Amino acid sequence: MVPHVDLAPGHEKITLALITLSLVFIFYSLAYPFLIILTPITLLGLVAHLFSFRDPNREINKDSQFIISPADGTIYEKDASQGTIRIRMSLFDVHVTRTPVSGNITDISFQEGKHWPFISFVRRGTDENARQNIQIVNSIGKFRVVHIVGMLARRCTNYLSPGDQIQQGERLGMIYYGSEVDVHFPPEKYAILVKQKDKTIAGQTPIAKLKNINH
Repeated sequence: MVPHVDLAPGHEKITLALITLSLVFIFYSLAYPFLIILTPITLLGLVAHLFSFRDPNREINKDSQFIISPADGTIYEKDASQGTIRIRMSLFDVHVTRTPVSGNITDISFQEGKHWPFISFVRRGTDENARQNIQIVNSIGKFRVVHIVGMLARRCTNYLSPGDQIQQGERLGMIYYGSEVDVHFPPEKYAILVKQKDKTIAGQTPIAKLKNINH
């Protein structure tokens, strides 16, 4: 039995374009045989595109004591004093993001910027790239999830709106292809559980835990 694969919305235009391009190459290769070599290249691009839009259903590790990872990827940087964890996503990671905590979305804004590639030892993408800021508020405090776009598609999609009540692990949005997701939280209330280069899974990996203090 072939397993069912869910795809995130937004893939349709590029999918149709790549399928059409493949058919064009096949048709014109009847008259120009050298064009047939472009068909497998286009089909490989189609497979890679659909792979990047996969959206698996997951059992969410829901626990109000924890901040769970909003993204699949690798811990790039953490700062306990500032309450910041940065997760970089490769082209092979699932690019659908999830809410790290339950609460109310109070603001969503987009900030223009550059489109540097995400290279492990270079901060320019983190500091200078265009980004979407999503603020979440609950009884513990204010949280912010930041979608930072990369060099290729240069865009992200948000599934929710200001005023929405969200549950931990709910689908939040998607960043197209390579990207970074940052989480900002009250530093005095949480202890970071991850270290640099740790792998994370959206909706499942705890990345910070409430300290034993009254809130």
